[in-house]
Amino acid sequence: EQAAAITTAIMQRARRQLWIHTRTLDPGLLDAPPALEALRCFGTARHDKQACLIVHDAAAIAAAGSPLLGLIQRLPTVFRVRQVTDPSDRALASACLINDVGDYYFRLSGLRPDGEAGLAQPARSRPLQDGLQRVWERSRDCSELRALGL
Repeated sequence: EQAAAITTAIMQRARRQLWIHTRTLDPGLLDAPPALEALRCFGTARHDKQACLIVHDAAAIAAAGSPLLGLIQRLPTVFRVRQVTDPSDRALASACLINDVGDYYFRLSGLRPDGEAGLAQPARSRPLQDGLQRVWERSRDCSELRALGL
């Protein structure tokens, strides 16, 4: 319950950027109705914005058919997805959600909801964001999760 509440709050408070690091889109957390609604509002807001999602297993995400995947496919200019390829990045078990106002939710194990979170704490969120930026740069574009325009 607390994990869903902090996830939704971080998404709602984001102004222009979200960073999401997850193995398989965190079923039950990122696809919970309040979180999906917050992401939809973020993605359809009028100003320039971007959500960078770093995933580990695109095939599992595609097979699961998460409601979040539909949103990602409908708003490809907002939601950019990359899959980790570097062996050291693939070994990361953590999950993280960060926005551009200094909010963060870090989970040491991406398979569990317990972790560390804070609102308006840029001194703590900035190093996490820097780490995700480095993982992002080493990852590949995840084209298999894009919608096909037939």
